[in-house]
Amino acid sequence: MKTLLSALVLGLSANSTLAQAPPSPLEGRTILAVRVSGLDHIKESVVLAQMETAPGQPYLTAAAGRDIARLDRLGVFAAISLLPVAVDAGVRVDVTVTETSRIAAGIALAVTDENGASAGPALKLTSVAGHPLDAGVITRFGGETLVAFREISPQLTSRRLWHNASLSFSDRFNALEQFEQRSVDLDTRIGFRSSEQWRSGAIFKFYGVGSDVSGVTLSPDNHDSFKSIGGITEYDNRDSFRAPSRGWLNSVDALWTTGSGQYATLNVDVRRYQPVARRQVILATALVTVQSGREGVDVPAYADYALGGENTVRGRAFAARRGKNQFISTIEYRYTAVPTRSFRVFGLNLYGGLALAAFTDVGSAWTRADGFSDGVIAGGGIGLRLYIPYVNMIRLDLSVGSGVHGGIGIGEKAVAQRERVR
Repeated sequence: MKTLLSALVLGLSANSTLAQAPPSPLEGRTILAVRVSGLDHIKESVVLAQMETAPGQPYLTAAAGRDIARLDRLGVFAAISLLPVAVDAGVRVDVTVTETSRIAAGIALAVTDENGASAGPALKLTSVAGHPLDAGVITRFGGETLVAFREISPQLTSRRLWHNASLSFSDRFNALEQFEQRSVDLDTRIGFRSSEQWRSGAIFKFYGVGSDVSGVTLSPDNHDSFKSIGGITEYDNRDSFRAPSRGWLNSVDALWTTGSGQYATLNVDVRRYQPVARRQVILATALVTVQSGREGVDVPAYADYALGGENTVRGRAFAARRGKNQFISTIEYRYTAVPTRSFRVFGLNLYGGLALAAFTDVGSAWTRADGFSDGVIAGGGIGLRLYIPYVNMIRLDLSVGSGVHGGIGIGEKAVAQRERVR
């Protein structure tokens, strides 16, 4: 089962500080030249190929903003700025970037309600031969022993093909079903982009689970294996890849699983970032997962959903509701108290920032067709969002619902709940 692989390996590169040029009297003037500075490993041609802003075109602030978002999505820059400079009757555009380390070493950290904290060394490769690359390996020890590998194709505007793959080996105690769970999880995806915002593709997954006690797995030998095939479509028009403040990230995927059991799964994931004032953003998310089949016959009990806790419905006790289907919705207000800024220490490009948050969660986990309303729970509270090197975001929350609860989470909650972090 994937845990925090996506959130943590992405966090190994420093967060971008996006300095977008404000509107100026230079708006609409012809661009005479584009000058790029700050490159160490990435080729200048790669940067220029991502940009609408080009010689011979009128300078437009909106296009410059889109260019910054495209460069940010490459995942190889700690800071990006784009500044128009008056030259004769036209404009010269100065693009200044700060690259992250080509080989980044860091710490992979996970905190879950079920298994507590685990941490270990991680390594990420960000570029090869002057071109962006996202490949890494993480290890974790403690509440969970994990070794995981991952690669993601860079989002280049000239490349329609996309792909990603992850492989993880995990050993942990499954507190819900009370058994020592050893698992292997392979997730591969490949497809095409129909535009900068839309992409669709195919999914192939393999998932194997071993148990140290009888009666947990569907197979009598205490080992289950599942193969899944399906498809996904995704729409992403966020203004930033790592620190979005505006836009949508929506995805729908469907899988058919065979092997030790047979069942279908449908996921609908909707996320909206809406700015409301300077430094203030509202994040609204909703996730629905429905599965066919009979629990314990077609769908193993360890594949159901447990709601309650830091990564699902805060303010409720861990696993307050369980079922083979789930619905989770969150509305979170964030105020950026300390804007995320990049800085350099001992030759490393690092970053830091702080946001204050207030949130409310509602969710339901159910198995019977008429069980949705019986499974509804809710909670809310306040928290801090710390943006720090290598981990990306740490969530510190104080919530109320069925009592008062404190929680620690890693990465965006929407990412954690989508990847079944409990």
